[in-house]
Amino acid sequence: MEVVMQMQRARCRSMVVLGLWLTCLGLVLLNPSLVLSAEPSSSIDRLRIVTFNAQCLSAPNTKASRIPRFRWDLVRVDHLERVANVIETLEPDILNLLEVTSSDAVAALVKLLHAKGLSKYRGFHVESNDKFTGFDVALITCHEPDNVDGQLIRCLVSPAGDMTWRERYQYTDADGKTHDKQTTLARHAVYGFTFGEVRLGFLGLHLKADPSDARSNSRRSSETKIARRMIQQEIVDRGYLPIVLGDLNDYDPDVPDRDQMRVTKTTVLVDLKNYDPSTPEAELVNPADRIVRLEDRYTSHWDRNENGIADSMDVYTMIDYILLPKPLVPAIKRVFVSRCFGLATSDHWPGVVDLDLSP
Repeated sequence: MEVVMQMQRARCRSMVVLGLWLTCLGLVLLNPSLVLSAEPSSSIDRLRIVTFNAQCLSAPNTKASRIPRFRWDLVRVDHLERVANVIETLEPDILNLLEVTSSDAVAALVKLLHAKGLSKYRGFHVESNDKFTGFDVALITCHEPDNVDGQLIRCLVSPAGDMTWRERYQYTDADGKTHDKQTTLARHAVYGFTFGEVRLGFLGLHLKADPSDARSNSRRSSETKIARRMIQQEIVDRGYLPIVLGDLNDYDPDVPDRDQMRVTKTTVLVDLKNYDPSTPEAELVNPADRIVRLEDRYTSHWDRNENGIADSMDVYTMIDYILLPKPLVPAIKRVFVSRCFGLATSDHWPGVVDLDLSP
């Protein structure tokens, strides 16, 4: 009798294993993009994601962007030190770093981190299509990004005449004249990570500034249309959970921030959260609603009179975000904005999200 029971248990185990194997095979056949050449990273428990607009990060003896005070090497060196201190303080696993001016700036920053003993960090830079400011979106991380199409970090730009990653937009100027323009998603970076069974695809964005200007709003809205296509085609269709983060230069109508006077004139945040137009509900959420105090919900400091200090005339709003897919909501452990420095470092503060990715 005991031999018969053992045989039955063994048969049941074999059927379970066969069922699991067939299920996995079926998922792969339905979505071949789930199979990539990248070697998966080991699973981790805590994952700290940070996005930070460092405000014109430049290396000495290189061509910088148009912000006047960063044309001096002494200022650049001090700025690199300050940004390195922010990273040393926050210890991000994945840092989406904005307003980087060159690969030399990323290399100088990583060199500083290594000198501090933070040798786990590596930097990844890709040239943007912003010909005016020269700002790029870079990645600082202690994990190995996935290799997608032979690249660890990508910036997708179509050639002239190819509208794959381009959009048209219109605006009316102060004289009532209507202009028809074309834009790319000038400042962005796409990269992904595999942590055990969890695959996260990131779209780092720095959208057109000035939410009070009609031309800027129209262009930012068109940039958002391109971003939605990137999320679907370059992240979701490749089998990743999408995370959109960066300086979006707009307001979220669903999550109030400190400044109740600021009202969005676009649907940028709504469209990014509902990146799939075929579905009625948003696929992404803004976890900033986890920040309990309304007074703490701001990421930018507009020094209106440019006196270099915080005063009553200045404007504090939330325009930097980390938008998460709904399946990751149960993994959220903490959301906050780190204000561990003043205007000498940046006019933005890092947004931080801690996730628990343990099985």
